[in-house]
Amino acid sequence: MPQKRLFPSAYRLGQLGLDGFVAWSACSLAFWFRFDGDIPASHQTLAWMLPLLAIPGRLLFHATFGLYRQVWRLFGLKDATTVCQSITLYSLLILVITRLLIPRFTSFSGIPLGVAVIDWSFCVMGMIALRYARRRFVLYHPRDRTASPRDSQRVLLVGAGRAGSQIAQEVNQNRQLNLEILGFLDDDPTKMGRKVEGIPVLGATSQLVPIAQRLNADEVLISMPSAKASQIRKLVDLAQGSALKLKVLPGQAELLCDRSLTPQARPIQIQDILGRPEIKLDFADEFNQQFPSARSQVYQRTVLVTGAGGTIGSEICRQLARLEPQHLLLLGRGENSIFNIEQELRRDFPNLKATPIIADIRHQSRIQTIFQTWHPEIVFHAAAHKHVPLMQHNPTEALENNALASAHLAQLAQQQGVDTFVLISTDKAVDPCNFMGLSKRLAELLVKACAAKSQTRFLVVRFGNVLGSRGSVIPIFQAQIARGGPVTVTDANMTRYFMTTPEASQLVIQSLAVGQSGQTLILDMGQPVKILDLAQQMIHLAGFMPELDIPIKITGLRPGEKLHESLVNYNEKVMPTDHPKILQVSSPLPSTEAFFNVVQTLSNTKNSNIPTEQLWLLAKDVVATLEPAQKLIIPNK
Repeated sequence: MPQKRLFPSAYRLGQLGLDGFVAWSACSLAFWFRFDGDIPASHQTLAWMLPLLAIPGRLLFHATFGLYRQVWRLFGLKDATTVCQSITLYSLLILVITRLLIPRFTSFSGIPLGVAVIDWSFCVMGMIALRYARRRFVLYHPRDRTASPRDSQRVLLVGAGRAGSQIAQEVNQNRQLNLEILGFLDDDPTKMGRKVEGIPVLGATSQLVPIAQRLNADEVLISMPSAKASQIRKLVDLAQGSALKLKVLPGQAELLCDRSLTPQARPIQIQDILGRPEIKLDFADEFNQQFPSARSQVYQRTVLVTGAGGTIGSEICRQLARLEPQHLLLLGRGENSIFNIEQELRRDFPNLKATPIIADIRHQSRIQTIFQTWHPEIVFHAAAHKHVPLMQHNPTEALENNALASAHLAQLAQQQGVDTFVLISTDKAVDPCNFMGLSKRLAELLVKACAAKSQTRFLVVRFGNVLGSRGSVIPIFQAQIARGGPVTVTDANMTRYFMTTPEASQLVIQSLAVGQSGQTLILDMGQPVKILDLAQQMIHLAGFMPELDIPIKITGLRPGEKLHESLVNYNEKVMPTDHPKILQVSSPLPSTEAFFNVVQTLSNTKNSNIPTEQLWLLAKDVVATLEPAQKLIIPNK
C-alpha cells in the first residue's frame, strides 16, 4: 500500500524530468542550429542561460494547463492539442518580453526569431513524442499479457469505420480480450489497401470467405452498429457452408450504455435478420419527443400489471420502471417468476416502490381486495393462456381465464375508478379458428363493451408473435437445432408477424399516449415472415446447412392452427394515430346489455362438461351476440 501512494508522485517527477530535459535540449539545439554550430560571442551568454530558464518556465506553464494530470499511456489528440497550446503560449510570451519590452530599457536586442521558432518546433515534437512513445509502449508491452498469440482468437472485422477503429484500439490495449485482429473488410473503395490503426483493409465484403480462409480466421465480427438487416443477411449467406462464426455489435442505443465495444460483440440473433429494423418507441422524455409520450400518464401513479412474471408482462414492468411510477404492483400466480422480476427491479431501480402480489385473476374476491387495498390508477392486463394446441384440448380453461376473467377484471376496474385499462391481445383473435384465439377475441369485445358507458378508458393492444417468448417458435427451433434436428415446420407456406419483446411492451405503454377508449391499437409490423425461411436462417446462424446437417420436417397444421395470421379482420377499419408506427383499429362497440348476457353465458359453461364441438358452437353464438358481423371459422378437428 505505501508503494501505491508514493507511485503517483514518482510518476509525476519522472514526467517533469523528461519535459525539463526536452525544454533544455530544444533551446540549446535551437541556438546551435540557428548559427550552424558557431554561436557569436554576443549570444553565448544567452545561449547557456536561456535553456536553463526554459526548464522552470515551460514546466510551470505545463502545470498551469494541467498537463501533469494527463495519463500518458492514454495520450490522445485532445491531449496533444493542450501540449501545443502550452508550448506556443510560453514561446510567444518569451518573444514579447525579450523582443518588445526588454529592448526599451536595455541595449539587449532580444532572442533571434529563428531560435524561437526552432525551439518551439523541437519542444512540440519532443514532448508529444515522449507521450506518444509511452502510449505505444503500453500497447505493445502490456503488463497483463496472459495469453500467448497461439491461443488468441483470430478475428476478421467487417467495417473499417469508427466502431472498427475503436475495437482495434481496445484489442491492442487489452490483451486479456485474447483477440488478434487480422484485417478489415469494407466496401468503401477509398479504404482499399489502406490501414486503420495499423491494420490493413484487405478487400470488400464479397471476399469474406476466401480472405477468411486464407488468413485462417476463427471469427468474423461485424463492426457496424448501424448495419441494416439486409447487410447482415448478405454476410450470413456468404458464410454459409464455411466454419466461420459471425458476431455482430449491438445497435447504437445499446452501445450508448457502454463505450467499450469489443466485450459487447455477440452472436448474430434472429431479430438481426428479420427484414425490418426494430421499432424504437422512446417515451422516456416527453419534453424532447416529436410524438406523444406516455411518461406523463405513468409518472408518480399507481400501476398494476397482471401476468407480471411472463415474457410480455415482465418487460412491461421494466419499461414502466423507467417512467418512475409512484407504485408498481406486480401481480401473477407463478411465485418464482414474480420473485425474479421483483428482484431484478429492486436491483436495477432501487428507488422504485414495487409490490409483488401472488393471485389468480379468476378469483374475483381476491382481485377485488387487491383493488380496494392498492387503488391502481392504470391496469395493464397481460395475464392469459396463450398456447394454441393446449387451449384446443382445454377449451373451458381458455374461455374462463382469457375471456371471463378479463371481463370481470374490466368491470372491477370500472367500479373502482381506474383511469385506464389496457388489454394485451394477439393476432390470433382476428377471425379466430381455435379456442385460444376465440377466447382472446371474446376478451377484446367484452373489454370494449365496458368502454361504451364508462369514465374508465379501455384500450386493446394487439400484436403478433413475440421473439423469444416462452413457448414461441424461436426457442423451439433453437432447442431442435441443439439436439441435431429435425426442425419441425407445420406448413411450408405458413407465415407469421414477428416483433421483439421491447417492441411489444413499448407498444402497450405507448398506447396510453395515443389511444382513445374503445380502440384497438396495432404496431406497423411490415410484412409477415415465412416460418420455413425463418427455420432455414436459424440453422445457418447455428453454423449448419439446412437438410444437409439439420433436416427440416413438415408436420402439417396442428389443431386450431391457421396458415396465415392477420392483425385486422374484414369489418375493422385501420386509421393512423399521432405516432407514425402505431395504427388504430376501429369497429362498433358492443352494447352493455350484450356484455352482461355473454358474461352470464360463460359463467354457466365454465364448470359444465359440454363436448368441444358443442362448446365451439355456443361460443360462436356468444361472439355473434357481441359482434353480429363477425365471421367465425370452424376449427380443425
